[in-house]
Amino acid sequence: MAMAEINRSDFNKPVYVLLYHPWLKGFEDYFAAHLAWLNENGFESISPEALILYVKGESVSIPERPLVMTFDDGTIENYTVVYPLLKRYGFTGTVFAPTAESYTSRSGKDWWKETEREGVLRMEGHSHTHSLVFINDRVEGFYTGASSEPKPPIKGMDHRLGSPLFGQGYELVETRFIPCREFVEACVDYVRKRGGEFLFGEKNWKEEMLQFVPEYPGDRGRYETEEERKARIEEELWVSKQIIEDEIGGGKKVVSFAYPFGAYHIDLIELLKKLGYKYAFNTDPGGNRQGDDPFLLKRMMILDHGSFGGIESIFKEFL
Repeated sequence: MAMAEINRSDFNKPVYVLLYHPWLKGFEDYFAAHLAWLNENGFESISPEALILYVKGESVSIPERPLVMTFDDGTIENYTVVYPLLKRYGFTGTVFAPTAESYTSRSGKDWWKETEREGVLRMEGHSHTHSLVFINDRVEGFYTGASSEPKPPIKGMDHRLGSPLFGQGYELVETRFIPCREFVEACVDYVRKRGGEFLFGEKNWKEEMLQFVPEYPGDRGRYETEEERKARIEEELWVSKQIIEDEIGGGKKVVSFAYPFGAYHIDLIELLKKLGYKYAFNTDPGGNRQGDDPFLLKRMMILDHGSFGGIESIFKEFL
């Protein structure tokens, strides 16, 4: 398709960014169907940089039917499924990958350099641990060992039987509640004395433990200071950036970010700017137009064949 010089005076259609999670059940089938339809109907990938020039109102050459593809969480399906399908249909995309070992031990990192070198998939930031944090002193449950690390993981969680579980929120936007070690020990000790894992087989074990909580005489924990909060968030952003850049090498610079869980805050945006990020994506639906904030780029989260009424409905104004 012929390229058209786009500027603020002769183009007023939105540029849509598609968001996929390749680990979802049935993803390969509907993703392949979407690519085939987009290819048949003349849609073409543009780089995120072209999108940024567009929303800033600067002159940029983009196709008449543009789109941007993004993929969150960095799972191995990006390499085994997304990568070959994009190559087959001639599209490109961006993977936003957590960099903590809890993620990369399953997904690997050796494919990052290959997909970047081929110009098919680029790697960008999605925080280091992509985790939740405790945000208040309200005990909502206890760790039973019935499963491994919760997904998403909870930062600072104690994996001993009986460890208290407090109210949870998104790490990059919340002030963290830090449980008191003595309180955690008291809960763990209570379970141990009541038979360990056998206690969880009793009908009313949770109610029994919740009755124990208010009887504890000490503090349950404390809230981090504002300085601690900002330092923790900044570390999440910086470590992620450095790991991706070091792994890929060759002068790679991480310049974009996808907010984990779509959660963002003005303080988070300021930290991104401070660390050299140039733009960021949320999960608010809609198209991106001239004048939009480069740190609040919208994405259409595709979860199945029928999301938003189907791929045809998303791009109906281009047909």
